[in-house]
Amino acid sequence: MHTVYLPEANLTRYIPADLSECDKFQYIDMCELIFRFHNQEIDYQEFRTHAVYKLMGLKAAKASLEDEDKFSNVYMVSELIDSFFEENDGVKTIKQYYINNPVPEYAPAFSTYYGPSDSFMNMTFGEYRDALRIFHDFHATGDMQLLVLLTAIFYRKKKSFLFIKKQSANYDGNIRVPYNSATLEKHAENFKYAPIGFVYGFYLLFASFQKYLVDAKLLWSGREIDLSILFDGSSASNDNDIPGIGMDSIAFTMAESGAFGNIKEVDNTNFWQILIKMYDSRRNDLERQKQEQNATNK
Repeated sequence: MHTVYLPEANLTRYIPADLSECDKFQYIDMCELIFRFHNQEIDYQEFRTHAVYKLMGLKAAKASLEDEDKFSNVYMVSELIDSFFEENDGVKTIKQYYINNPVPEYAPAFSTYYGPSDSFMNMTFGEYRDALRIFHDFHATGDMQLLVLLTAIFYRKKKSFLFIKKQSANYDGNIRVPYNSATLEKHAENFKYAPIGFVYGFYLLFASFQKYLVDAKLLWSGREIDLSILFDGSSASNDNDIPGIGMDSIAFTMAESGAFGNIKEVDNTNFWQILIKMYDSRRNDLERQKQEQNATNK
């Protein structure tokens, strides 16, 4: 978090150093600006200046070219916006090292839709499979409707009290109605007028989660497990380099093994449970390969 002192008003303000420190409204505003910058609608200096106004809650009229002192102060503060990026080989890339959801709910008109929890802890395997497919399709096509679909997968209404009571014996704490891939396109209609900062912001969150998965280390049953063994190659440097691990194939394999039931039951299983099972299977495979190699060397 950056500390900014405004001498004219004798005020101290705090602005985020990157997306992980933004509140809900700052995050949506910044993601819209990032989208516009990436699509060359504004240049980098315009991006920084607009970001200062948004993050500090200022009005553009308060810092115009007619007031050189104020404009100079805004320019100096705008240099702090550089911390939102990292630079590799002269290319600026937005920092994406967060898995907390800055926008836990979205409320257009008279409805409220609830998103995934931090670290996507309440995500099912079916949600992830569909989201990952759409995520890669967006990279291939740039079709903005795919971002709406991606967002619609995760943002859903709250379960009714009667629904929770009916499933009380198996209630998993997830307040959202169950995901239904068959009604996704119809559900996505609820987000067709959503702000670009919201849908693009969720895409950035999912991309950040993808980066995290590549070499995540989790504490499970008192032991640290390294999920990187599930992926081919080393850690990815950006979301375009994130390797796939064949989630659709894995779902069918899991269903065939019966470990979590049929394909529908696999899709309704918590994502992290599936991932731990995948880790255990992969660890056993590597251990078996090691033993076979040792036996051959002898």
